[in-house]
Amino acid sequence: MAERERYGRRAALIYGTLIDAALRPLRKAITQACRAEGAADVLDIACATGAQCRHLARAGIHATGVDLSGPMVASARRRGGADTDYLLGSALDLPIPAASYDAVLLSLALHEHPEDERAVMLREALRVLRPRGVLLVADFARPARTRLHAPWAIVRLIERSAGPEHHTGFCDFVQHGSLEGLLARCGLTPSRVTRAVFGTVSIAVVRPLAGTLPQALSN
Repeated sequence: MAERERYGRRAALIYGTLIDAALRPLRKAITQACRAEGAADVLDIACATGAQCRHLARAGIHATGVDLSGPMVASARRRGGADTDYLLGSALDLPIPAASYDAVLLSLALHEHPEDERAVMLREALRVLRPRGVLLVADFARPARTRLHAPWAIVRLIERSAGPEHHTGFCDFVQHGSLEGLLARCGLTPSRVTRAVFGTVSIAVVRPLAGTLPQALSN
């Protein structure tokens, strides 16, 4: 499961026409966070069609996107964007040398994976982060009140429609504390957590100690 291509041409088209537009507020918030942290070059893991990379580049930040899906990477390259690069590769085994970037992003990439793969993705993200770099993780977070929360209902509907494997990952992720729960289990303490997309997404800024890996991720 981990190494096969999860998203094909149809998914790339859906992302490019619908999802990228819906996530513009999140892209803006992540770009603002990168600028606030002084990042000059950023790696976006699981970059899909490259919307976040293009947003970063427009803000004067060099952005590299990596994705396992060939159609997603091809779509990102066709859309272009100055000061952006795209690589084909797995988030579980990044084709990138250690300590290469000022900031590394994992945006809506963790929830669809099983727990063991989430840990590997975080470990790989930390590996390619430079000393004193910053890890930014954005993923779903259950609102405090969900009964009449229309945006959360839409998120749940989208996740259910993405297929049983994807939906199972999403449910497990949310039931075990969403993003904050995952980071705590992995021994990562955010310096700041904010909400975006009507409170359905958490954005965590993590500054790991240089040269160290939390014990929970070292196994």
